[in-house]
Amino acid sequence: MNPVVSRRRMLRNAVVGVSGVAGLAALAACGETQVVTVEKIVEKEVPVERIVEKEVPVERVVEKIVKEEVAVETVVEKVVTREVQVMVEAQPEQRTVKLEYATDHTSGPRGKAMQWAIERWEQLRPDVKIKFIPQDHIFYEKIAVEVAADTLSEINLLSGHSYGQFLSAGAWLEANDILAKKDGFVPEDYLFSPDEHSDNRDQNNYGKWNKVMNGPNHGMMYQGGLNGLLYNIDAVAAAGANEPWEGMRYDELLEEMKKVTDHEQGVWGSDASLSTAFNCALGYNDSQRRVMGPEGHQVDGYFIGEGWRGLQWVTDLMFEHQVAYRPEQRAEISGEIGSPFAAGKQVFWWGGRFRTVGFAIPRIADRFRWSLAPLVWGNVTDHPNVEYGDQPNIFAASAAVTGVEVQTVDFGVYLAGPEVQGRVGIDRGHQPVHHDVKNQPEAVAPPPEGMHYLYAGYDSPYLRHSQWYVPGGPTMLELLQVEGPLLGKALTGEATATEAIEEATKATSAIMKRWQERLDRGDVER
Repeated sequence: MNPVVSRRRMLRNAVVGVSGVAGLAALAACGETQVVTVEKIVEKEVPVERIVEKEVPVERVVEKIVKEEVAVETVVEKVVTREVQVMVEAQPEQRTVKLEYATDHTSGPRGKAMQWAIERWEQLRPDVKIKFIPQDHIFYEKIAVEVAADTLSEINLLSGHSYGQFLSAGAWLEANDILAKKDGFVPEDYLFSPDEHSDNRDQNNYGKWNKVMNGPNHGMMYQGGLNGLLYNIDAVAAAGANEPWEGMRYDELLEEMKKVTDHEQGVWGSDASLSTAFNCALGYNDSQRRVMGPEGHQVDGYFIGEGWRGLQWVTDLMFEHQVAYRPEQRAEISGEIGSPFAAGKQVFWWGGRFRTVGFAIPRIADRFRWSLAPLVWGNVTDHPNVEYGDQPNIFAASAAVTGVEVQTVDFGVYLAGPEVQGRVGIDRGHQPVHHDVKNQPEAVAPPPEGMHYLYAGYDSPYLRHSQWYVPGGPTMLELLQVEGPLLGKALTGEATATEAIEEATKATSAIMKRWQERLDRGDVER
């Protein structure tokens, strides 16, 4: 028998045979009830007491009183009443599900935005409850254990490293079909970087990759990252220096650092970091993170050609020009404030705080005016030289097992959308990833001033992406963990810039050659 016809026949029989409240409940549970009025005639036997008068003879007797007795007779009458019951149309039963969301955004400006987002989501979607799973920002070991034990949360704030590491293991949910059916989803609205939550295996030069979501996609962008320059407006003015301008180059920035440095007052022009050195290197060779080498495998692209001058420029800030403090001095200069810049002891700050000013706002308060600056140009290029990366929300394949894959993707898209990313633009714990945020007044309002410079980088044709994919390699993080300490020797004075680069390049090139050979042999898939 056709199951649909059978089910309808059962419903019809239920309607014919049902009466009273029990029937109504049965129909409502099916979700197919129509508005029906039912009249039911009920005959009740109701006891009624009535007085029956009887004639009682009264006898006259002298000095004797005889009482009259009235008998009460009980009779049963039939009373007809009419009961009316109305059946209202039942709505289809709505399923409520619970999703686990693992993230390290638990405090500070990032925690504020995340708490707001989850509370707002549960107002909009009461059918999907979020179980918040806090995790440490060093989540690599945790994720590895959860993948092995098949205990991943349905959605996880991770990195391109973790995404690529467990992609071949089948840990992630491919969301292309769900996204394609989602009303109002426009891929062009988001700031996209390949190989962070999509399997693009992109090896193109910077600025040439498709900046619109493409390839097998297993998540949504969430936490954008762009390095840039901050500066103390009041300190620059007090020293008679110039505020940064559009098209400012490294050596021009150095001259302004010299003007504001005052050792007697304990004021420094800058710090010196590897993140700054990487950007500077790209400004000297106009390259990218990795390039194909002569032996058919990738090599470190930062310091090829004249790129070594980037690291040299940074080390010279400390050892030659003395406009930057040494790493071991940082804690003393920071004092109770927590950072040299927030303490007013560092005038220019080049690095990741450009995109995370929400952490510095309460520390600085109203003690001085400060601003984001235009992106700095390289000494040999007529454009800025910066990389863009993202920490995305990745969807676990386990969501399909429990049948909540659509709700999981819905939540990821919501977190990347204009409402939540607009809130990120207010709290400023990281860079928003939705293009519409740059048009929201709250996102560009001070403090600090110059917030529009953060969003100007969105449209730059010179952004390089982070190149998380390494042919044959399990993760680029392994490469960086080897490279960082070796390059850091130049910042501690243990080696010159060229010596540190030579040692780091030799080590990283050997690693990438070994990875490429694994891929060529077929030992790995990607």
